[in-house]
Amino acid sequence: MSTDPDLATMQLLLRQGRWPAGLSLGLLLVALLLLGTEPGLAMIAAGVLLLSVAAGIAQIYHAWRVALDASLLQLLRDEGLDGEAAARRTDQLLHASGLRRMQPDAPLRGWDARWAGMRRLLLRQYLLAAVQFALLVLAVLWPQT
Repeated sequence: MSTDPDLATMQLLLRQGRWPAGLSLGLLLVALLLLGTEPGLAMIAAGVLLLSVAAGIAQIYHAWRVALDASLLQLLRDEGLDGEAAARRTDQLLHASGLRRMQPDAPLRGWDARWAGMRRLLLRQYLLAAVQFALLVLAVLWPQT
């Protein structure tokens, strides 16, 4: 990537995290309903449902972080910032909110590292939603005793 990233493109890609976030919330609801209403649930199936709930909770965290990054990019665009000024503003906002500790003499992270981190969060969000779905299907198909 160049030193001046296309913030609009980055934001649009991060907004794609809405789909797995919505799916994951639905899967989480189904798993919790199955745990609460199915009386003859096998112990292993219940354990797999609990793992599905854990994956759903982890996915919610990643969805929140991806949405936060997309909102930060929108704020940078609204303020007309790009390049190094945008990177400094991002660090200031994250430091002010307590999400990133910043040393006064720390070097400024480049957009390549920031963009790689944002993509990693989005990829983890999709993977967690897929794991959650697979665990839910496995629990439903598990033989009941």
